[in-house]
Order: sequence, then C-alpha cells, then structure tokens
Amino acid sequence: MIAIRRSGERAKRLFEEESGALVIIVMMFTLIFIAMGIALFYLVKMNTTSVDLERREAKSFNVAEAGVDAGMLTVMKDWPDEATDNPAIDYSQLRPNFDATEYPDPSRSPASDFVNVRIYDDLDPIDPNVTWDSNQNRRLIVDSEANVADARHRIMVQCEQQTWELNFPFIAMYADVASANGQGLRVRWDPADTEALPLMGPLGPTVGAFYNDTLGKGVNLPADGTVSSNPEGSTTFNKLIASSLISALAGIADAKGTYFTSAAQAEALLTGTSVRSSAEGGDAAGEIVFIKSSTTVEIAANTQMGTREKPVVLVVDVPDGTDVGMDFRGTADFYGIVVTTGNPIVRGTQSFWGSFIAKNDLDSNGVGSSPEINYNGAIINSINGLHTISVNIVPNTWEEYTLPKGSTTTVP
Repeated sequence: MIAIRRSGERAKRLFEEESGALVIIVMMFTLIFIAMGIALFYLVKMNTTSVDLERREAKSFNVAEAGVDAGMLTVMKDWPDEATDNPAIDYSQLRPNFDATEYPDPSRSPASDFVNVRIYDDLDPIDPNVTWDSNQNRRLIVDSEANVADARHRIMVQCEQQTWELNFPFIAMYADVASANGQGLRVRWDPADTEALPLMGPLGPTVGAFYNDTLGKGVNLPADGTVSSNPEGSTTFNKLIASSLISALAGIADAKGTYFTSAAQAEALLTGTSVRSSAEGGDAAGEIVFIKSSTTVEIAANTQMGTREKPVVLVVDVPDGTDVGMDFRGTADFYGIVVTTGNPIVRGTQSFWGSFIAKNDLDSNGVGSSPEINYNGAIINSINGLHTISVNIVPNTWEEYTLPKGSTTTVP
C-alpha cells in the first residue's frame, strides 16, 4: 500500500514537472508564430507599398513623357523665333487623355500641378526665362515635370527643328489666260519690297508676269518696267510649280493641321474666325494652308490674311477642268503666295502682296483698279526659307529624374 502511494506521488511530481515544460514550449511556439505573423504582415505591407510606388512612378513617367510630346508638338506648330514668343502647351487638352481614376490627383486640381511643361532655349548656362530660339541654332529644351499622387517624375530633352526648303519662283504672276474688266488686272512691284532678288532688266530690277493669252482688259503693267509681260508659252505652270513641291506643301499642311477638304474651315482659319487665337494677319499668318476640293472653293475675306513678316502660302487644289476652282472675294489684303489649279476668279477690292500663280485661267472682276497683284521678293524669299515640318529629339539628350515627395525643382 505504501509502495503504491509512493509510486503515485512520483508520477504526480513528474506530470507537474512535464506540464511546466509543455507550457514553456507552447509559449515559445506561440511567440515564434506571432513574430512570423508580424514579419509576414510587414513584408506584405512593404511589398504592397513598393508595388504602389512603382505603379505611381510608372504613371508619373507616362504623364511626363506625354508632356514632352505635347511640348514638341507646340513648337512644331509655331517655332518660337522671336523674343516675344512664349510657347505654352494647352493643359486642358492634355489632362483629359489620362483617366481620372487611373491617374488620381485629389489634392491638386489645376492641370499645371498634374504636369508642368516649360520650353526654353538651349543656352549655356541654361536660362529658363529665354523662351525662344535666341541663338538661332534651331534647338530648344522641353522640360516636363509630372506629379501623380505625389510621385514626381521629370524628363528633359533637347529638340531640334526639322525643316524643308521650298522653291517658289520669283515671279509676279502666272496664268494660262489672264482676263479682266474695269481697268484690267493691275500687276506692279510692291514699293515696300526691300530685296532686289529677281532678274535684272534694262530698266533695273524686273520680274515677269507670265501668261499665254489675255481676254478683255487683260493685264495692266506699270510704266516703269519693273514688271514685264512674258506671254506665249515662255514657261509653264508645271515648270514653275513642280508636283514634288505640291506634295511637300500638302505634307507640311497635314502635319500642322492646316490641310482642309472643307473650304469653310479653311476660310475660318484664313480670316481669323477659327478656334485659334486671332492676331494680325489672321490665324493663318506664317502657315501653309492647303485646300483639296472637288468643287469651287469660295473665300470671302474682309480681314487681312498674313503679314509681310509672316506671309501665308495658300494652295487650292481642284481637278483640272473645274469651271471655277477658286472664287476669291471681299476687301481683305493677302500677304503671301497663292497657288491654284482650276480657273480662279478674284474680285472685290482686295490686293495680293507676293505672288499669284494660277494653272489655268485667271479672271479678275474687281472694282476699278482692284484686285491687284503686288510682287514682293522679300515675301517669296521668306517663304522659300526654312519651313518647319517636324521636331525631333536630339540623340543622347534625354534626361530623367525621380523627385522626392513634396520637392520643388529649379533648372540646373
């Protein structure tokens, strides 16, 4: 009996000792699992934060890159070559391209906080206040900084103007048949022309007014001999305006958004009533406007089109044999070069300053001595200069910066 009691007491002591060790083991495993859970929680959190940061960085990069593209498009349409030029992108057109859910910016509603694009000259040292091509090397810097939910990315590139040299002839006019009523189609030398670029004649600088035949009052040339007639097939339209030049003009206009199949849209641009900001010389000043039409193109203008500094190239391309290819009427002066197929009619009281080249019959039905063609070699020379057809990134000039949260930057 005594032996049994001692054996039970020994077993009880052993159980109590093992129970204490088991509690310690359970607590240790519990602590280990808790530590592993906490570590896993922070690992997942860090991974989620990292993925979210990478996603926001990628979005910010996309916005900054879009800002670069918008800046290059801005200077392609209107290269800033004067000190008064201050190119700026239209943020209202850029921001809607990015979904508000995918690219949230709740704390910054203005578009300029979403992306800020600056355009300035590539001077050494850089001066962001010089917003035009002051050194005339046809290169500018496009600097785009994006902010997407405080993920900031900045891209700087140097862009270069790609140009096309045109080759318009230095003539006052060309037509197969020149007809006119009233005092006749008046063709003269513009007194404001400061460049003596045409051929020299016996009476001094002289340019040709080319036509193969006349009807009605015909062509009324000045008595001083500055413009002379060169009739009877001495040249042709195709020799003066090559098909490659027509194709180049169409391509440039298409790239700049000034290629039209609607005469009404072209007229709105030419006369300053389009959605573009109006200025002296209409919205088309300095542009190439190309109109492709199968019917008569009517331009009724009472607002000056182009200026001597920023002349217009107007091309009206209609099928051969079109009865009236272009009907130009109104009181506005046109500064630049007109090239038209079909049979153009000019009427009203407007004057053309530069050159007028018609493939077929040019009919003048103006009032008194108007319309008139005033040859200007300086205008033609300006147009024949370099015309922007595209803007490309200069190789090895791409720079990227990831900016810390809440940072403000200055141009280095």
